Amino acid sequence: MEIAAANRVLRFTRTERAVHWVQASTFILLLLSGFGLSLPAIEGLIGHRDLLRQLHLTVAFFYAIGPTVLALGANRASVARDVRDVETWDGQDVRWLLPGSDTEPGRFNAGQKLNAIFVAWSTVAFTLTGFIMWQNRRFPLDVVSRANVIHTDLAYIALLVFLGHLFLATMWPHTRDSFWAMIGGTVRRDWARSHHPRWHPAGAINPPPAGREIALSAIRIALGWFIGLFAARWLFFAIGANTTDAVTRWLYDVTAWPGATLPTPQTGVHVMDWPGLIYLVLLIIVFRFANHPRRAGGW
Repeated sequence: MEIAAANRVLRFTRTERAVHWVQASTFILLLLSGFGLSLPAIEGLIGHRDLLRQLHLTVAFFYAIGPTVLALGANRASVARDVRDVETWDGQDVRWLLPGSDTEPGRFNAGQKLNAIFVAWSTVAFTLTGFIMWQNRRFPLDVVSRANVIHTDLAYIALLVFLGHLFLATMWPHTRDSFWAMIGGTVRRDWARSHHPRWHPAGAINPPPAGREIALSAIRIALGWFIGLFAARWLFFAIGANTTDAVTRWLYDVTAWPGATLPTPQTGVHVMDWPGLIYLVLLIIVFRFANHPRRAGGW
């Protein structure tokens, strides 16, 4: 057992894996529900259009902020390292994109970096265009029409990218070890040396986090969710979101904290939600306080 452990190195922390699987699972649900809403054949097969719509909108919220909340609430240093690795490009990465080139990738090869960049920017584009389509009465008709085209075309592109990513992660011999690393966290030392020669992993040690760290991470994650909810609430009041919408009503119900129900949301009426804004600021302050002190590593 000790020999087997010595032959493996840590590739992804628990936080990195959690961020990946939240993003992946919500993306799949959004694809299924989105195509169910847009393609009559699928919608007719599934039925319950209102339920599909509510599922799509609710999951979209978790897709938009879930990975960020987990990253900031747990081991944000490991996710920050991923961001630096993805954003750092050199001649080896450029040559990797050329057919037949012999390169030595670092922790991520150029293809993996491009995939991560696409996921990040497509998330922003999906969120903005989806919001415009959802609150279509609050925007000019031509803006809504363009958002619909971008959202739909991007969904087909994202489907192709996802299928390619799935094939490389599960079927392609040279890269499928990364899939198991996204489950168990580690890869074989010889695989890392062969496929990512410029990556110098620290080792396979990833001890369980202390009980205090688990509790603080849970508090930070819960605070992060409520920060996202109150930020959405403040925005919905500002634009006069449709109060008869089931998802909007759910948001208002969840954020109906003491004193926060003073302004009455009305469809099409722009309101400055001061109680909601005060709660938002207080939650951010508490979140920042809960971030210190933090043990290095861990999650």
